Order: sequence, then C-alpha cells, then structure tokens
Amino acid sequence: MRVVLICSAMLACAAPVFAQGAQTGANVQNPATPLSRQQMLRRPQPLGKPVSSILTNTEVPPDTPVVTLNGVCDHSQIHGTKGCKTVITRRQMDSIIDLLAPGTPPDARPQFAIKYARLLAASGVAQREHLEKDPVVANELEAQTKLARMQVLANTLYHQMQEQAENVPMPEIQKYYADHQSNFEQGEVWRLYVPRSAAGTNGQPPDTLAIKANADELRERAAAGEDFDQLQGEAYKNLGINVAPPPTKLAMVRRTSLSPDEAKVFELNIGEVSPVLESGGALVILKLGSKQSIPVESAGPEIKSILQGERLQQELQSATSNVQAQFNLKYLDLSSAPELFPSPALAQPGVKPGTESDLRSRMRPRRRLPPSMHGLTPLPAPHQ
Repeated sequence: MRVVLICSAMLACAAPVFAQGAQTGANVQNPATPLSRQQMLRRPQPLGKPVSSILTNTEVPPDTPVVTLNGVCDHSQIHGTKGCKTVITRRQMDSIIDLLAPGTPPDARPQFAIKYARLLAASGVAQREHLEKDPVVANELEAQTKLARMQVLANTLYHQMQEQAENVPMPEIQKYYADHQSNFEQGEVWRLYVPRSAAGTNGQPPDTLAIKANADELRERAAAGEDFDQLQGEAYKNLGINVAPPPTKLAMVRRTSLSPDEAKVFELNIGEVSPVLESGGALVILKLGSKQSIPVESAGPEIKSILQGERLQQELQSATSNVQAQFNLKYLDLSSAPELFPSPALAQPGVKPGTESDLRSRMRPRRRLPPSMHGLTPLPAPHQ
C-alpha cells in the first residue's frame, strides 16, 4: 500500500505537468521523468506501425492486464515475499488516467501507462531500499503530499461553486433581457473614419484644424445622402493621409461591440447621421442604416453565461468573505496586492449533455487548477 501511495502522490503532483506540458525538454530516457501531454502527443510512432493502430488500446478488454510488474508488491502483499508482483488492468489504468489527467486522448494514454509503470517500478525499488526513511526524502514526500492535497481541495471548492452557478432559470434570463434590451440591439452602421495622427504623404501628420474643417464638410455631405466610401476616399486624398482607409460599412454590428461614444448611433433614427465624434484618435461620422433586436431565444446562451459568471462571483465572495491576506509587495515585486481568490473560469460552452465531451468537461473543472495555481509544478528535489 505504501508503494502505491508514494507513486500516487508522485503522479498527483505531476498531474499539472501532464495537463499543461510545463516540463519542456524532459528526458525521455529517464524513467522517473514524466512526459507532458504535449510531449506524449509529439512522440514519434515506431516505423512500420500504422498511426490508427494506437487507437486499438480501447479494444483491450477491461479486465485484461496492461502492466504486470514482477518484483513490485501491491497492497495485498508483504514487500520482499516470493512471487511479489503488481498487476494493473485496462479498467484500472483508465481510472487512474481519468483521475489524474482527465481528457487525455486515446493516443496519449499508452505513454501515460508507460510513465506510470516506470514510476511504480522505481518507487517499488526505492521502497525496498527503505529510502522513504531518509529524512530528506521524508520531508519531500510530506511537502509533495501536502501540495497535492491542497490542489485537490482547492479544485473541488471551485468546482462546487461552478456547479451551483450553472443552474440559471429561464425567468432570470428573461428578466436580464428585459432590463438590458438595448445591449441586444444590432444593425447596419456606416462609419466614416478620419485619423488625426496618421502620417501624410510628406511624412507629417495632417493639420488638426484642416481635419476638423474637412470633417464638418463631410458630415454635411453625408447627411445629404452622399456615399460614405466615396467621401472617405476623397477625405484621405485631400488630407494626404498615406494609409488605406478602413471599410465604411459595418454589417449587423452590436451596440456592445462599439465604443461608448460610437454606440450612441443606435439612439438615432434610421437614416440619420451623427455629429462629428472623437473616437480612438480619429474623427468619426456615423449613420444608422438599420436596427433590430436579437430575440431572447438567440440571446439566451449569452445571457446565461453572464448570469453564471455573476453567480460564480457571488458564491466565491460569500464563501471566502472571512479569509484575507496581507502580501509583502516588496517581496512580490508588485505595486498592489494580488487577488487571493480569482474568479474561476466557467465550463466550456457548446458541449452536449450526456456525451463523452460532456463527461470530460465536467471532470476538467474539478481537477483544473484555480487561476492562482496555474503553472504550479512539483517542488524541486532537495540537494543532498
């Protein structure tokens, strides 16, 4: 049992490496160095072996052994006894992979199984040599086990909050839509854009007063019904602006996709032209060509995601309200304190319920490191 526990602790701490590919340049020949998922995927196939054949590992019956280690005892045997061996079936290996590296694709699982067997064998030999009794090794085991425990508990906390935030009833979606209906307007917008700092043909920015006077004239001509493309091309030529003009037609643009100043175009009547606006270092003239509301049925997924994020933030604030931290900003080399409980990411959208992708997406958040733990790898081995 201690052999399995040691190996499990090693793999639990190495799980971020498998999941994130953080250990670049790992020594493939060293059996104690786990491959990252990216390295496993990049590992070349043996010559003459069809690429599709690696997928046949799922055809191995669940109770068929995939790894048999003679000389390594499992939990039911006393170490050093005759006939000592450990047998891992495909079902057991799949369970180990799903627990430590959920979502691992079929073509990467054989390499995971090889690395697991190497770790198990090496830890078995270490156990036989009683290396766990070395004070340095014992301290590292304790630290790595503590780290793995913190990761599992932290991920479970975030996963629990995520599950609670996912259930958004339709009345809440409809209420949000009614309260923010202007955010779900879209339409055809014409925009005449004249930059004030673009280099002219002489290498110098155009004269600011000349641009303003030209923009006022352009606005009058646009209101009279002249073509926006023609007006913008003429303005660039007259002002000597030496860059290609952007498109003037914005098809089915959302109010929320425009800057606050430009979003006011949706307050105009159809066909009406805005005054000359200052936006993003340019003078802008807008015309509303059409406007319509996105139906609540189409806006529902977007609103649900927004409400889930709000619920998640509320759950996080409620659960952590009595936990505070004081950081040494000089040590962290920061001007302000970092967030102690960053908002976790929501589950991947667009996954159909009940499918393999759904199962994987539900497993990932449980084991996904919270934002504050990304990139955390096992503690370095102590110097002896």
